[in-house]
Amino acid sequence: MVEIIHNNWLDFFLRELKDTKQVLIISPFITRNIVDHLLDNRVDAEVKLITRFNLNDFRARVSSLSALKKLVDVKVEIKGIQGLHSKVYIFDSKSVIIGSANFTSGGFFSNYEFGVLSKEADTVKKSIEYFNSLWKLDTESLTTEKINSWKEELESATPHMQPESLSDYGKKATVTESDDKQYIIKFFGKTEHREGLSFTSREEIEGSHCHWALTFSGRRGPNRNGRPRKYRDGDIVYMARMLEGRDYAIFGKGIALRHVDERDVASEEDIEEIDWKEEWPVYIRVYNTEFIDGTMADCPKFSEFFNELKYDCFPTTQAYHARGIENINPWDSLRQQADIKLSEIGAEWVEAKFQEAKQRCGAVPEEFLLNLYPGTPTIDEVMKRV
Repeated sequence: MVEIIHNNWLDFFLRELKDTKQVLIISPFITRNIVDHLLDNRVDAEVKLITRFNLNDFRARVSSLSALKKLVDVKVEIKGIQGLHSKVYIFDSKSVIIGSANFTSGGFFSNYEFGVLSKEADTVKKSIEYFNSLWKLDTESLTTEKINSWKEELESATPHMQPESLSDYGKKATVTESDDKQYIIKFFGKTEHREGLSFTSREEIEGSHCHWALTFSGRRGPNRNGRPRKYRDGDIVYMARMLEGRDYAIFGKGIALRHVDERDVASEEDIEEIDWKEEWPVYIRVYNTEFIDGTMADCPKFSEFFNELKYDCFPTTQAYHARGIENINPWDSLRQQADIKLSEIGAEWVEAKFQEAKQRCGAVPEEFLLNLYPGTPTIDEVMKRV
């Protein structure tokens, strides 16, 4: 079961906290008010926290050293990771909240935040594994002595010191994405070729044959993207149609195969069947595709995505925010791009909204897809050779 969270964060947190024996929290920033709610309601639950030990955060008052001290005083184990951005709240092995909200008053009360509460066993299991992978990076938990020394360092800082001039005592993460899926959105259409809200997913599939391959020009230049090297076997790719005006509609998804130069180009048979593939002959092949069986009006929109998650949509915009850049506009990330990688919370949002729309409208039936041109070779034939 998955529930969407966009307000009442504290209510969700306290509901899951009830009767929980162990709470695992990952949050870059912590403030005293939310810590008080945790301690007032945890009963006998064990709490472990992963956060940031960057003194610049405490100096800027986005995180609270006194909140950490209060937790240490009641024997909560706390470890620090440099560059931490994840926000995850795990309750035993029964549920997990994954979202954009820090364990702060802003995150739980006043900011526009988005997340999901999942009770799916595999999601909870992978969340615990992720927590443990970070936890083991630091062999020592935070102590009162460390907090006192940091307090002295903060008090000695002058008002004229440059931002990011203080120490970061968190451990450097060595966890990489090499074994994890990427989540990518591939764009369909051009600035001069956008569709209206009445355009259907079936029409897009018939025109683009995206049920077995995503196409690229293969040429470089101001508006060209060359060979699509970012894709790996098993990556999840969502498909988004450019709409009249400025918006995009997410209408489909599939599992990607990495690009192989000699294999993943349009065959003579493909070009004879679909003549525009002569100009767009480079493929990322996809399998296990599924599509919302409706119009673009029925599909999740980028406008809603950006309004709710803001800088948390993409790793690039998250990185800008981490460097202190303000007024980040996620629309700017789409310029002259054929596709874009999603952040973890961005992927959670897109998947939740995609499934909601698919449940509401249904999925394009397999019979429809089987009646379309299958490509030469077909995706099944390609898969047998992988």
